[in-house]
Amino acid sequence: MNAIAKTTTLRTSFLSTIIFTLIFSATSASEGGPRYDYRIDLNAIEKSRFQVELFCEDFGQDTLIYHFPWMIPGTYAEANYGKYIHKLAAYDQDGEALKVKKHGKNTFVITSAGNIKSIKYWVSASWDSKNPWTIWPMAGTGIIEDRVFAINAGGVFGYFTGQEEQAVDMLYVYPEHLYAMTVLEQDSKSAGEVSISALDYHELIDSPILFGRPDTSSFNIHSTDVMVGFAHETDDTERAADITKSLDASMAAIGSYIDTLPAEDYAYLIYYANEYGLGKILDNQRFLILKGLIYVIRNGLPIGGALEHNKSSFYYLPDPGPGYTERISETIEDIAIHEFMHILTPLNLRSQHIHNWDYNQPIMSKHLWLYEGVTEYMSLIIQANGGMLTPKDFVCNKLKRKIRSGEKFPFEEMSFTEMSANVLDKPYKKNYTQVYQRGAVMGMLLDIEIIRLTEGRKRLIDVMYELIEEYGPGKPMDEEMVFDLFTKKVHPDLRDFFSKYVEGREPLPYAEILDYVGVLYEADVTTTVPRHPIKDNGGKYSSISLGGNLNIKKIGKENEIGLQAGDKVDPSIYLDTYFDDFGYPLPEGMLVSFEVERDASTITLSDKITYKEDEIPYQLKIMKEMTPEQSKYFNIWLGFEDPIGKKRY
Repeated sequence: MNAIAKTTTLRTSFLSTIIFTLIFSATSASEGGPRYDYRIDLNAIEKSRFQVELFCEDFGQDTLIYHFPWMIPGTYAEANYGKYIHKLAAYDQDGEALKVKKHGKNTFVITSAGNIKSIKYWVSASWDSKNPWTIWPMAGTGIIEDRVFAINAGGVFGYFTGQEEQAVDMLYVYPEHLYAMTVLEQDSKSAGEVSISALDYHELIDSPILFGRPDTSSFNIHSTDVMVGFAHETDDTERAADITKSLDASMAAIGSYIDTLPAEDYAYLIYYANEYGLGKILDNQRFLILKGLIYVIRNGLPIGGALEHNKSSFYYLPDPGPGYTERISETIEDIAIHEFMHILTPLNLRSQHIHNWDYNQPIMSKHLWLYEGVTEYMSLIIQANGGMLTPKDFVCNKLKRKIRSGEKFPFEEMSFTEMSANVLDKPYKKNYTQVYQRGAVMGMLLDIEIIRLTEGRKRLIDVMYELIEEYGPGKPMDEEMVFDLFTKKVHPDLRDFFSKYVEGREPLPYAEILDYVGVLYEADVTTTVPRHPIKDNGGKYSSISLGGNLNIKKIGKENEIGLQAGDKVDPSIYLDTYFDDFGYPLPEGMLVSFEVERDASTITLSDKITYKEDEIPYQLKIMKEMTPEQSKYFNIWLGFEDPIGKKRY
């Protein structure tokens, strides 16, 4: 039993007898059993709170235990949503109050409940907290009265012990000028009222709802209908259509890499928080650190990101003002493919620990390498296949950065599966973000191994689809059999990869595996490379900007290029300008040019390449002369050639 299971068992052990009674008497909603029947009033806001009423006469038990989640899937951190619930009261058929006692942070016990009529309580917004680390805003509840309501269900709705499988009906009453955006089934018969339903509590938790001004757009990819819903804290500008356009390349790349999607509907729910004050500070740059600190003290830490769900994703993004619109769209592009590709795993491919999630006693799965690592890798390989990344940028930039970051994982102290299974506990939890770094690299190496072991007949994506055909949202894989199931679809030797590098503590064999696809890897090499136009000219720059560029703070006296303090340059200037398409440095003495943003204008500067000797860690290059087998595997790997297709690169 892991630490979290121990802690939660202690908190709830006093309930063991009545929990048994509730589990034993629970019936299935599909058999005509009880349902959750909610009414939520978003018109009557008091102290940034709204009221929820649950009609529960159908449950008919003498003692009811009503839980709010301690943790929800995908967050891997304590939430304790119960602390945002206030004045919970229960009433019988005569309107008399029943006895309610709160235990811990998330559990309410209602006794003498055989004649219960309803439960009422008030919900406050987690977004109002000055400490966003308690609950990430993309997993929280937001109340911007009369403008925006964000409903992440864990912070609004609870569940009765043993009744998580029952259907959920919700009637929302809300300002008539707003609109409900969600992937859940909804029906509105009059303005200001909408009925939304979920198959059970699990689907409810997995399906956020965003109320805002009507601003939606939609498109279709492989018969999956995708909706983009947008809301802003203060600005009434409609942006869903523009966001959809910015997603065109990402969605086209997904459509190019895979043939079908195992879902009929998907929703991007996107919220912009007003951080115009931050934008003014970033624009000025003067006394940036001091003014930024004052801003955080007064307004809280501006934080943003996205949380994936099976059929939707919720984005909470700080908006520093009109000048940053393009950069925010690029941010959405950067993470949209990752969030969307969760439609494969864990939506359709997962173990029973994810499938049978317990919101107050969760058992962590050891397969974060699959759920997050492979998903992150897929987001990169799809961009390379779809032309969003050149092979050079994919190999020499994206993969190099993943390897560099992933090598910080203490693999000699813990295996990746050990970290995953114990991710809530010290010292494992501080390494959670490695699911996006080393996890992605392991996905990359696994993909190449599958190509090699099948002699180019299969890729990782092909194996995943084969497993999805056998399993799926209603049939989880056995937690202990996942590695064997992958191996069975490929070759017996694949089991060694999992045993050594995912379950085991051996260093990842970058050079050996990358050689199969014609990529040269050197862990640490001293060689001659072009001088950097900024750093090697006595310059300094800052990347504290939401504009995506490097802001040059100063430049050295021996500056023959013509750079000036205040110039803004693309962070990829060095790799793009001074190296060829395979990642090799261009010849010394060669004249190159690049663009610089200066005083809101774009100018072109030139530089003559000069070399210096430097130590280069984690160097990656694409071989210019490949064997026929390397060339074949390289093209299959990047998706330029399918297992039986022809070369496209």
